[in-house]
Amino acid sequence: MLKDIIKTLLGVCICLMVTTIAYADVVPLSVSDVPIGTLGVYQPTNSIKIYKESENNSKLVYQKTWDYSTVSAQGYSDSMFAILQDDKELAFLYATDMDENFVEVIYNKEQNFKGWVNKEDEFQFLPWINFYNMYGRKYGLKVLTGAPQFVYDLHTRSEKDSQVIARINRPKIINLTAIQGNWALVTVSDIDCVAKTGYIQWRGDDGKLYVFPKMD
Repeated sequence: MLKDIIKTLLGVCICLMVTTIAYADVVPLSVSDVPIGTLGVYQPTNSIKIYKESENNSKLVYQKTWDYSTVSAQGYSDSMFAILQDDKELAFLYATDMDENFVEVIYNKEQNFKGWVNKEDEFQFLPWINFYNMYGRKYGLKVLTGAPQFVYDLHTRSEKDSQVIARINRPKIINLTAIQGNWALVTVSDIDCVAKTGYIQWRGDDGKLYVFPKMD
C-alpha cells in the first residue's frame, strides 16, 4: 500500500514538472541566455519566414506559425524565441544586424543559426535602448543570474568611477527612469523598503546584458 502511494505521488510530481516545462514562458533568466553581439530584438506577429540572405528572392531557410491561444499547450519553449508570452501575445527574436528592409535574427539559439526576415513594419525591430525604454519602464527591471557584482552598486552618475551610494541586496522592484549609454537611471525598492535612486550598469562594454525588463 505504501509503495503504491509513493509511486502515485512520484507520478504526480513528474507530471507537474513536465507540465511546468511545457507551459513555461520563454524569458532570459541568466546572462548566458542572451547571445553576445545582439543589437536588439525583432517582433513578429504570429508567423515568421527567415531567408538565407537579405534579398526578396533568397532561399527560405526556416518558417514557423503559432497561435497564441494554444501556444502554451503546444509547448513552444523552443530555441528560437528570445521572449515568448502567450498571455501578453508577445514574441521576440534576438536581432544581430539590419539593413533598409531586412533584419538578421537568431532562429536557433543553441546552434547560433541566423537568417534574415523581411521588415514589414519599421517598429518590428527594436534596438536595445528602445526595447528597454518601452518594456523596462512598463514592467521594471531584473538583474540576470550570473551578472557581475558591480551591477548591484547604485551610483550617483553614469560613470564607473562615480560614488556608490547604495548596494542593491534583494530588490522588490527596480523601476526604470531612463537609459544613458550602458547605464540606467533607476529607483530601487529593496528589502529595507526604502526607495533609492541612482545609476546601475545594465550593459557591459562588450555588449553583454546584465539586467533585463522583468517580463516574467
